[in-house]
Amino acid sequence: MKILSLEFENLNSLKGRWKLDFTKSPFAENGLFAITGPTGAGKTTILDAMCLALFHRTPRLKSIAKGTNELMTRGTGECFAEIEFEVKGKTYRSNFHHKRARGKHDGALQTPTCELADADSDDILETQLTKKIKRVETVTGLDFSRFTKSIMLSQGEFAAFLNANANDRAELLEELTGTEVYSLISERIYDHFKSSEESLNHLKAKAEGVSLLTEEQIQELITGRDRLEAEQAVLSLQLVEWNAHLSWWKDVTKTDLAIVNGEQDLKQAQDNLSENQPSLDRLAKSEPAEKLCPLYKDVQRSDQDVQVTQANLESSTKRLAERDAEKSAASDKLKTQSALVEQIKQEQQDQEKIIEQVRPLDNQISVLKDKQVTAEKNVKALNQQEVEQRHKHTVLSQAIASVQQQEKIHAQYLETHQADKQLEKYLGQWQFKVDQVRALETQHTELLSSVQSANKALETQQTLVQTSRELKLTQDKALAERVAVENDAKLKWDTLQQQNSERALNESKDLLEYWSRHTNTLVDINRGYLQATQRIAVKEAELSNHIYRSDKLTQEREVLVERYQKNKTSLERLIRLIEQEGELAKYRAALQPGMDCPLCGSANHAIEQSQDLTDLISQKEREEQALAVIEKEGTEHRQQLDSIVPIINGIKDELKRTQADVEQAQLNWANTLNKLEQVYVNFVSQGGLLDVKLPSIEALGDSETVSFFTESCEQQLNEVIHQLRAVIDAKNVYLDAEKQRTTASIMANKAQANLELSEQRLTDLTTKTQAQVDQAEKCSQSKALQWTELKESIAETSIEAPELEHIDAWFAQKKEASDLWQATKLQHDDLDKQLISKRAELTALDDKLESLANETANANLEVESLTKELASITESRKQLFGDNDVQSTIQAMKQKMSDAVTNLEVSQTEFNGCEREHLKEQTKHASYTEELATKQQAQVEMKQLWDQALASSPFATDADFESSLLDEALTAQLRSLKKTLDEAIVSAQARLNSAKANRSELQDHEKAATWSTTPQSEVEQATVEYQNKRQSHASQIGAISANLETDRQNRSNQQDLFKLIEAQQLEFDDISRLNSLIGSRNGDKFRKFAQGLTLENLVYLANKQLQRLHGRYELQRKADDGLELQVLDTWQGDVMRDTKTLSGGESFLVSLALALALSDLVSHKTSIDSLFLDEGFGTLDSDTLDIALNALDNLNASGKMIGVISHVEALKERVPVQLKVTKHSGLGVSEMESQYRVTA
Repeated sequence: MKILSLEFENLNSLKGRWKLDFTKSPFAENGLFAITGPTGAGKTTILDAMCLALFHRTPRLKSIAKGTNELMTRGTGECFAEIEFEVKGKTYRSNFHHKRARGKHDGALQTPTCELADADSDDILETQLTKKIKRVETVTGLDFSRFTKSIMLSQGEFAAFLNANANDRAELLEELTGTEVYSLISERIYDHFKSSEESLNHLKAKAEGVSLLTEEQIQELITGRDRLEAEQAVLSLQLVEWNAHLSWWKDVTKTDLAIVNGEQDLKQAQDNLSENQPSLDRLAKSEPAEKLCPLYKDVQRSDQDVQVTQANLESSTKRLAERDAEKSAASDKLKTQSALVEQIKQEQQDQEKIIEQVRPLDNQISVLKDKQVTAEKNVKALNQQEVEQRHKHTVLSQAIASVQQQEKIHAQYLETHQADKQLEKYLGQWQFKVDQVRALETQHTELLSSVQSANKALETQQTLVQTSRELKLTQDKALAERVAVENDAKLKWDTLQQQNSERALNESKDLLEYWSRHTNTLVDINRGYLQATQRIAVKEAELSNHIYRSDKLTQEREVLVERYQKNKTSLERLIRLIEQEGELAKYRAALQPGMDCPLCGSANHAIEQSQDLTDLISQKEREEQALAVIEKEGTEHRQQLDSIVPIINGIKDELKRTQADVEQAQLNWANTLNKLEQVYVNFVSQGGLLDVKLPSIEALGDSETVSFFTESCEQQLNEVIHQLRAVIDAKNVYLDAEKQRTTASIMANKAQANLELSEQRLTDLTTKTQAQVDQAEKCSQSKALQWTELKESIAETSIEAPELEHIDAWFAQKKEASDLWQATKLQHDDLDKQLISKRAELTALDDKLESLANETANANLEVESLTKELASITESRKQLFGDNDVQSTIQAMKQKMSDAVTNLEVSQTEFNGCEREHLKEQTKHASYTEELATKQQAQVEMKQLWDQALASSPFATDADFESSLLDEALTAQLRSLKKTLDEAIVSAQARLNSAKANRSELQDHEKAATWSTTPQSEVEQATVEYQNKRQSHASQIGAISANLETDRQNRSNQQDLFKLIEAQQLEFDDISRLNSLIGSRNGDKFRKFAQGLTLENLVYLANKQLQRLHGRYELQRKADDGLELQVLDTWQGDVMRDTKTLSGGESFLVSLALALALSDLVSHKTSIDSLFLDEGFGTLDSDTLDIALNALDNLNASGKMIGVISHVEALKERVPVQLKVTKHSGLGVSEMESQYRVTA
């Protein structure tokens, strides 16, 4: 990954927009450059911008979101960062943009936006915040942590890995290199181990918890089931006969009840007709009154219309008089308002002539007042400015005097303490020397401690050697015992093999198991054969019963057809009679009093309708109801016949299928016996022998023969299995003994290896202890030499050197003196600048005061002139118009005129309305007069018609007519009652006839005489008894079959279960071995191993970097301390030093090597072509600084672009290309050189 350019805006103290293009001059010609500037100027902000553009965070700020952004420059409304980079020859552009509302500095923070794009094609790759970070990680191969450890080495994190303890170093390695996957692998293996162990234990427990039936129990269950099935078939036949008997009794009882109910219903219907006869007579009497009812209502309606019209005419006459009075009053009011409007118009014209003279005067007064106010404000402002400027003059004069006094004091101090000026140059070098002396002193103390620890370790190792020798003897003895046990087990196994070989037993077992599996088949075939023969008997009985029922229904339906034809013929005859009677009714209706009959010629017979027609209609309705009942019963019989036919056909089909099952069972029986015979022949031909005889072909249906064969197979199979288990157990004992002997041999060899290793470690510890003693002596000599050189260096400056124990206080005193002198010098220079500036300000104030005095005098003269002119014009206007306001006066007059005009319009509207109402009422009055005359004439005519109709009716007076008239609801109710009573009689008679016919058919049944001798209660009791017996037999058969099937499944499943246990045991052995190597609950076993390998690789890469930096040091991993590091000092006889004993410069060199090595280590996915170091280099002396810079030059020569952040002067001199960041005092902002500023 190579950084090509960086552009950012308003980040921390770097306000404004800036862009650094690393592909152009001066960066293109010099791959090594320095970012310089004072502390707090914003050098690290440049690196923050890179992180922000890529990962939306910085090393110092973990979160930048909608609600918080501490990176944005104070007082700005937005910040921005964009970076262009190259990965594997392809260029990308990534940015981050955060704004406040409306772009204001005090606006609320908005949701950030971002973008990742292909810089070559400008294609947008991602714009969502979270997804964009993941896409950057995918493209670069670096997440934020790896980026800050490989490309950008953050400030304060430079030596984090070197100074970390073992646990922290493990976390850093895991974070940087992704070795957390090894922890997950270790945890998964441990979880797999526990899961496999649990599954194995579960299968073993399951195998131990299964119980099987004995052969005696199985045979007993099969015999009981066969007996119950035979009894079940007999019970089914008997139950069919009892059900038919019970059905006949139920039909008889139902028919008898129907006859009794029919007779009761018929009598009830006839009684109801008698009880309601008075109401029916009243209905007949009301029919003539119903015919006159419409004409009577018309007469009443005519009388009501005349009364309503008379009332309307009288009301209209009163309203017409009221409208005349209202019209006269409205006319007088209209004349008065018209005269008032003319008077106001004349007043308005007189007022307008005066206002034309006043308006010019008002305009002049307004202009003069505005000028007067402006002039007075100007005078007041000038006076205020003069007061303020004189106050500033006084304050500034006092400040100049104060600054002169302070400048004099600082100059005297600098002159007096001129010697403190040189301390800043030497204090750093002396402090570095003191750090070296103390580091050597600490190292010497640690070395002495290490010698003591080494002596203790030596004693411990001697004890371990003795323990290892004793353990070796114990393991040799255990091995000899295991060898003897193995030989005994081998002998026992060989003896059993000679009696009955495992192969022969397995062959016998296979044959017997094959037979046992097929014995179940024979049992199933035999059971199926018996069940099929029983089903045939049951189905034949059911078929006979259904055929009998079908014949019975057919006979009943033929009787119903005959009755239907008779009723239909009778109904057709009644319909013809009713039609004839209807034709005669037409001729009767045409008869007139005094005229001859057109049919018979007689002039004396009555006109009333014949009473026979009512009887005919009632008889027709009864015949229709009876015919409907017969149709319903016929339909029911047809439906029952239709439902029985499929049942009969189904039983026949089932009989055919059952017979086919019998034949198939016979065929399967023969085939199965042939298979068993063939397998047995092959077994005997190979030398096998069994004492079991196969059943014959004729044994089908004989359950005892099948059971005997099954028991024989099972008995001999158990004997073979017993012998086979004995052989297998002996074999397993031998294999376990062999395994234990092998384990004991391994333990003996391991004890021998441990003994040799302990003796070798004892030798190594002896050598190492002596080396540490020599190293401690060398360290003591180096310390004395370094202290002597330091005292000589201090003495050269004519300063007395303190003792080592007082050196810190002495350094503090000298550092305070040096800092005070430098601070005083800066303050003195600043006071000089202030004095020059304030004197220039005082001169400018004097000039400004003189100018203000002249302006104030001119402004006062202008105010006096405007005041005189305004008083003259105001007096003229008062004489002409007083103090009245022109606009208010005009408005008042307009309002007066408007009110008068409005009142006039209102009066005109009122008059028009009165006139319209008067005309409308006149029209209504004339209309009511004409309508009353018309309705009175209609009333007279309607009365005449009613009198004529009443005279020709059976009623003598209106009262007689009204008493005969019924209301509509009562009429409808009586008609409905008549229809209901007639239908009830017809329906009851039809049901009674049908019930009597059914009873006659039941008495004619072929078994009626026999069945009638047994009471229905006894038949019902017998039917329930046989049903319970059959249900009980079915439950027992089902329970026995379920037990047998469960036992068969258990036997089959147990064989499969042993296979599962064997497979699970193999899997458990494998995962158990893997778990013992790298598995652990928290994943630390495999993780630590992987981290150790990673650390070895890191040390190797770091030593390659150290060879470039300085050949004196070499990093090594402590062999017995996990992830601890130590340094080999080749200049001190290859002495091993703890990393904590390194001086500041030495720590920097080693940390830099580790940082570069980490950069190489974490960049396994991406080539790192850019490197930024955010480190001060302040702890390095000139020689070490040269070494570090030479190393950076070498890295630059290899093609890397390197940027270094520092304020060390020597580094600035060595690096020609510098990116300077300038800090503005007191403003809180910084800036870079103008060539990097982006202008709009």
